[in-house]
Amino acid sequence: MLMLLATVGALALQEFSEAAGVIFLFSLSDWLESLSTARARNALSAIVRLRPERAKVKDPDSGKFIHVPASSVPTGSIVSVRTGDKIPCDGVVLEGSSVVDESSLTGESRPVRKVPGAEVSGGTINAGVAQLLIQTTSTADNSAVARLIRLVEDAQANRSPTEKMIDAFAKRYTPTVVLLSICMCTFPWIVSNEVGREWTKMGLVTIVIACPCALIISTPVTYVAGLAAAAQAGIVVKGGAHLESVGRVKRIAFDKTGTLTEGNFRLLSLRTWGSKTREEVLQLLYCIEGDASHPLAAAMIAAAKSEGVSVPREWKTEGHQNLEGEGVVAMIDGVAVHVGNFRLFERLSYLDHMPDVEMQYAKQWLNSGATVGFISVEGHGIVGSYCVSDAVRKEAKDVITSFGKLGIDVNMLTGDNKRAALSIGKDVGLVERQIKSQLLPHEKLSIVTDLMRTEKEDSMAKKRCGVSRRPGLVLMCGDGVNDAPALAIADVGVAMGAGAALAMETADVTLLDSNLSKLLKVIKLGKGVNRTIMENVIFSFVVKAVVMGFTFAGYSSLWAAIGSDVGAMVLVTINGMKLLPSKKSIRSGEGFDSFQVRGDKLPQTPSVPWNERAEEEEVPLGSDETIYDC
Repeated sequence: MLMLLATVGALALQEFSEAAGVIFLFSLSDWLESLSTARARNALSAIVRLRPERAKVKDPDSGKFIHVPASSVPTGSIVSVRTGDKIPCDGVVLEGSSVVDESSLTGESRPVRKVPGAEVSGGTINAGVAQLLIQTTSTADNSAVARLIRLVEDAQANRSPTEKMIDAFAKRYTPTVVLLSICMCTFPWIVSNEVGREWTKMGLVTIVIACPCALIISTPVTYVAGLAAAAQAGIVVKGGAHLESVGRVKRIAFDKTGTLTEGNFRLLSLRTWGSKTREEVLQLLYCIEGDASHPLAAAMIAAAKSEGVSVPREWKTEGHQNLEGEGVVAMIDGVAVHVGNFRLFERLSYLDHMPDVEMQYAKQWLNSGATVGFISVEGHGIVGSYCVSDAVRKEAKDVITSFGKLGIDVNMLTGDNKRAALSIGKDVGLVERQIKSQLLPHEKLSIVTDLMRTEKEDSMAKKRCGVSRRPGLVLMCGDGVNDAPALAIADVGVAMGAGAALAMETADVTLLDSNLSKLLKVIKLGKGVNRTIMENVIFSFVVKAVVMGFTFAGYSSLWAAIGSDVGAMVLVTINGMKLLPSKKSIRSGEGFDSFQVRGDKLPQTPSVPWNERAEEEEVPLGSDETIYDC
């Protein structure tokens, strides 16, 4: 609209070359803008294209494989995935051994080996030399890649406070400058034609300068580039507002289990006494932990399976209930069974009746830094104790050290006992004041709230001392249902992708492959986004101020005004695009799209279009014998 007014005004003054220049340069600016933002659009389009289109499904009637649209594959179907093909839905490998490229979903550059029993995600690619037979566990619309696509699409529509503020400013700035331009183009004609003509030219230049294109585009183009770069790295950020917030984080609260640790517990010792044998205790643990969501449950089930324990068919498990921060309780074959930590059995007053020698063993386990638990049976009291351990994530210490260098305060929150918490905390480089243990979910919530209040108080104190800065934000990173309240209350909630679905729904950011290095990456990306937006906004204002100064000094023209507007718009767009990984880094393996297995080239097999293959063709299921160190 503003450019149209400027063109009409130039034609009215019979400045035909100026009018043509406005039209030409404005058209050029549109083309350059679309060219500059093509990489961001292409990056987002590449994510959308992850959705598989076809699937080779086994017909339950004929037993032959037929090609159908991926969206029509029901849960429980058996699909065949050849080398180079996309896996249509989330599922479990039934036959075949190969490696799968998950870089499109997680950003991990090295393919992951998949063997029978391994879980696979829809949208990932069979990158080995063997075919996989997979049983689907979800439809294509509910697969991991479908959720990723929906989150990225929703993120683009989630506008940040900075975007809203700039739009609100533009709504006031543009009418004000247009009104000033109209006054410049009308009132001076009262003095004389020569004065009127001169001021009209300046008014037209002012109209062009009033166009806030560079200012308005400076923020969304940066957010789009940042969101695309994050998604390509296997990080889903639910909108520019959260990406901006991540860049302002000053304090981080980590959950321990499954976040700083791998969440893969290993049963170190199991002791039984009283009327229950070891086999009976393992049977009870198998029954009660089968419905539990805590990572500890998997360790119990694995131990029972390894000892060949089978549960009597007549046993029924009813009334299973998670006890927050304590353990679980259920009725097994009509008898109440509790499994949990010291806090649970202190509340039940069962520890007082425990044999002294067994209590000594439990205390020794505690002193060694292990996680200790007990099992009780109604009418028998405590009948067994166990200790388990969890390995620290290999990248955790380096990541926490990097946060310290960035000036970010790190805390670890856990419901585990103090000695186990201190052992893990020291392994990742934390000191005792940064480690909070034996916490219930509501206590984690209180600590996160306290951290947020402390950060605001620190900011106010610095402001009183003459140091003005925006308050830092608090980030909570966790993976389980118990973390959901703290994730929701924190300024920024980050969920580990391997964790509970509730945590991922509650969180603002999701690390799809649960790699803590991605958290460091997204925080640096957020800082880069905030810095780039500030650069773009300041540059846009400076350009307009300079051109306005030259205009009133009598040294400007429509050509110069439109040229500066186009140049500013293109420059802020290019500056925003710098957040995307370069094509060179992608080709060299440093980007997000290439994959490699420890430097060894993966066998490249050309992918044959589905419609050029025989629909009923049966391919023997083999095994990828090539050894990859994944």
